[in-house]
Amino acid sequence: MRGVGLWGPIWGYISLESDFNTVHGAFFDHKGETPGLGAEIAEKSFQQQFEGKKIYNNDNSFVSVNVMKAAEKSELDPVNRVDAISGGTITSKGTDAMLKNCIEPYLAYFGKIKK
Repeated sequence: MRGVGLWGPIWGYISLESDFNTVHGAFFDHKGETPGLGAEIAEKSFQQQFEGKKIYNNDNSFVSVNVMKAAEKSELDPVNRVDAISGGTITSKGTDAMLKNCIEPYLAYFGKIKK
């Protein structure tokens, strides 16, 4: 996956379990995000939040894993959310957009494989 953070490119990988819904693991990195803020996407503590999360909601609609502040109101179940980086709002939003934009094109392929 490729996206845009506050100061430049961000990228990552995400692996799914055989159900093509549950996140097995995630890895993210960046070119020049602010240390202690947006650069936290490269830290294990941020990446581990994705393990076990789901990219589909209970209605079987694609919602991705949403990166959002814990206090933010949302109709999404906790299984579809991870906590955004405190002080790294733009990088968090960039990571959120990257996930949605880069996973969605694979949904048809996942559907074919599942069958």
